[in-house]
Amino acid sequence: MIANVKHFAFNNQETLRNSINSVVDERTMWEMYYPPFQAAVEAGVGSAMCSYNKVNGDWACENEFLNKDLKGKMGFKGWVMSDWWAVTSVVKGLNSGLDQEMPGASDWGAPVWLTNAAVKDAL
Repeated sequence: MIANVKHFAFNNQETLRNSINSVVDERTMWEMYYPPFQAAVEAGVGSAMCSYNKVNGDWACENEFLNKDLKGKMGFKGWVMSDWWAVTSVVKGLNSGLDQEMPGASDWGAPVWLTNAAVKDAL
């Protein structure tokens, strides 16, 4: 079994969660929203699920800034999976650090995400 932390990040409402743009400054991110995710990373969580909403103009599952914070500054070593059907651009998702599209490999195909080292190591 592998623990999954979700929903990264700024997914704090259900109403319009598929269309809202959460505008958040860096200080607020690190002081208010990131601490639970940082704690999960430090506890050794194996995967993270991004959310449906936009964050500062880009969809969370395709947001390079969010993934740099998670995988870079927080030191997350696992893989990032999308929430169900939350990917709008496969290319942007791959380029921003998304590792797995859910609920399956409908757009990427299994060979793409299975080549990710973090996913292969966890299987």
